[in-house]
Amino acid sequence: MPVITEEQRTQFREEGYFILERAVSEEQLKILREACDHLIEAMHAEMDRLGTDHIHISHRGKRYHIAKQYDRAPRLGEFVFSELMAEICRATLGDTAFLFYDQYVVKAAEQGMAFSWHQDSGYLGFPHTPYVTCWTAVDDMTLANGTAHVMPFSHIGIRTLVEHVRDDKTGDKAGYFGEAPGVPAIVPAGSVVVFSSLSFHRSGPNTTDQMRRAYVTQYSPEILRRPSETEPMHLGVPFLENGRRILTQ
Repeated sequence: MPVITEEQRTQFREEGYFILERAVSEEQLKILREACDHLIEAMHAEMDRLGTDHIHISHRGKRYHIAKQYDRAPRLGEFVFSELMAEICRATLGDTAFLFYDQYVVKAAEQGMAFSWHQDSGYLGFPHTPYVTCWTAVDDMTLANGTAHVMPFSHIGIRTLVEHVRDDKTGDKAGYFGEAPGVPAIVPAGSVVVFSSLSFHRSGPNTTDQMRRAYVTQYSPEILRRPSETEPMHLGVPFLENGRRILTQ
């Protein structure tokens, strides 16, 4: 089990991110890969039922964003509520955490589309307490296969939520249009890129002949709700209480 250093904690506070290389065990990687295959097959079946090749920001054979399905794939919850995720939450959020959202982000071989610079918070549409995103590399990540780039706070001087613009063609939202390149996550499978929901990040197209898969879990320090609503937005599943895991699978 990796130990998150004080240097990484400081980097998260000051720059909005840090990277844990080779943090995920081989058994957990197997779970992530098998769950991804299972959920892509299910999405294809739903596309067939609807008579479409496009659901939200997923595009058949090009890019898949499969959200809030952790409880519909074998053993995936074991990773979502693992001690690794608990350690990350303690280091970034504190002793209270809720699973806010989960999704697979998959770029198909030689077909994967790029994803614009955005803050995850930019997709919520209302003021909220920032949360943390854990972007887990299910495959080895390179520039060629469209790995994630994270923008340190100091590179653009933005630490707060900014207005995003939606691209009607792809469904993406974008909030930064400058030239700063960010930091590419060139990491082996099993690494976790940890960043604030206020951190800008993007990814490029997959130009290789292999699928590029990442699994994203997001955790919030409190239940997030839209204004005037009582139900949690997205998941809101209790995970940590007083620093201890409530759920383990």
